[in-house]
Amino acid sequence: MSYLVLARKWRPMRFHDVIGQKHVITTLENAINANRLANAYLFSGPRGIGKTTIARILAKAINCDNGPTPTPCNKCSTCIEINESRSLSVFEIDGASNRGIDEVRNLRENLRYAANKGKYKIYIIDEVHMLTTEAFNALLKTLEEPPGNVLFIFATTEPHKVPATILSRCQRFNFKRLPVKDIISQLKTICAEEKIQISPEALLILAKKADGSMRDAESLLDQAVSFCGNSIDVGPLSELLGVINTDIFFELTDIIRNKDIKGCIELTNGVFFEGYDVSEFLIGASEHFRNLLICRATGSIDASSTSDAFIERYQEDAKHFTEEDLLRLIKIASDTEYGIKRSTNPRLKFEFALLRMVKLDSTLQLGQLLEKIDSLKKNAYTDRQPTLQNNPTAVLKLADSDNSDASSKTEKQFPVSKRATEILASLEEKKSTQTDQPEEKDAIKYEQTPEISLQAIQEQWQAIVELIKNKKMALGLFLSEGKPTNVENGVLEVTFGKENGFHINSVVKNQRFIESVIEQLLGLKLRLKCKKGNIISENMKKLKESGKSVVEKVEDLAGEFPIVNTIMTAFDGELVT
Repeated sequence: MSYLVLARKWRPMRFHDVIGQKHVITTLENAINANRLANAYLFSGPRGIGKTTIARILAKAINCDNGPTPTPCNKCSTCIEINESRSLSVFEIDGASNRGIDEVRNLRENLRYAANKGKYKIYIIDEVHMLTTEAFNALLKTLEEPPGNVLFIFATTEPHKVPATILSRCQRFNFKRLPVKDIISQLKTICAEEKIQISPEALLILAKKADGSMRDAESLLDQAVSFCGNSIDVGPLSELLGVINTDIFFELTDIIRNKDIKGCIELTNGVFFEGYDVSEFLIGASEHFRNLLICRATGSIDASSTSDAFIERYQEDAKHFTEEDLLRLIKIASDTEYGIKRSTNPRLKFEFALLRMVKLDSTLQLGQLLEKIDSLKKNAYTDRQPTLQNNPTAVLKLADSDNSDASSKTEKQFPVSKRATEILASLEEKKSTQTDQPEEKDAIKYEQTPEISLQAIQEQWQAIVELIKNKKMALGLFLSEGKPTNVENGVLEVTFGKENGFHINSVVKNQRFIESVIEQLLGLKLRLKCKKGNIISENMKKLKESGKSVVEKVEDLAGEFPIVNTIMTAFDGELVT
């Protein structure tokens, strides 16, 4: 007798022998017990997961001499004939070979005749999506109102190609891919019965390579036995199936962590020297990074995803990466695997992808970045006020506006000089002595003020700006873009650049607050007036007239603004022109 392959030898004969399709089995068994069988069934799902097998078992369950029963005996003549594919009541039709309208017409002609021995005539049409549109249309009426002794079972891997008119006339069952642990369990049973010794790592490789298909797993086991004999180990099996050793992926992880360019190039050369398939390597790398991501996110890893020997190593390596880093590595591997099939130079694309992984900078959370920027602002603020280094810090409390409620006051902390503290304390004291009566809209009356020179205001302008920054940093920055250009009849004219329209609007909105600070500092009331003009700082004028090179001008600007140096130091940058 010729050899019977494992996939056929271990094909389930009863419903309870089927693995991983409990939702289908339970429904069919209940339908048989309640005598609620449909006219047509559609079984859809990936290859090798039991669609045709369950169709045959259903045919036996209906036509068994002891039935209909959910547990066919497999001993009566009807069951034996169905198992041996020679029953005259059960017809298995290949949809790819019998896809035309003529075959469907012949099928309809045969429906008029009763079953030979069984209770039902059952038509199992495999790969039904291969039928032509005309053939499907010819089946429509028959499916809706078939003879009482006829039942159709359709099987397909591509249900989206089946017309909606056919789908609506069938009870549809979606079959699932088998989990790795279920495939491993079944392979262990088969190996025990067949006297095959196999290591757990080898079982995991077979189960993962099968990609959810029990039939593929059994075929791979057959192939492994032919290559390795009755003792299967992970080394020879990896060589047979072209599976890449997991140690290589851990080596890749170490190279990425250590930013080892030389090691990366040596690894890529080794992959090509050993003859590994580049796409398979990238798929394996994606799965490896996925395992690291699971470890990082959950602190553990499902044993069905890897061998027990590697679990501890995954947990250790996961500590050196963030979840965002691992997601980016998975994306690089997956995108490269997709694009490498269309590349004219796969090796270059593969090497470039691994080098990108090695050179990948660590991900910085947005919150951390904002904290760093905030720290830079504080450092820059301190650098621009050298006198503050010798003075204690103070807490400033100032209401946002003159008519704000005490409960709406905001407390902010800034390092300030002793003089600034005295001025703001005076402002607070004056505010507390004011009456509770509401002010008129035009409450500020500009009386005759003593004369003050423009030069005197310009000398105090930086102090005014810094006081305003203590309360409203943004307003102070906007005001610093302007320059006092004239003072006459109690009106202080501040000129901004032509591009500073937004700055002027912000200053005008807070005009009363700025005027109160000026009054406390200078001892007289001045009304603020903003205008646009051409403003060039004295330092910029000197730079422009100095005749220095562009590089020297940029360096001088960096000296004028300490924040430039602070940013360069924090981000390891350099000045370019």
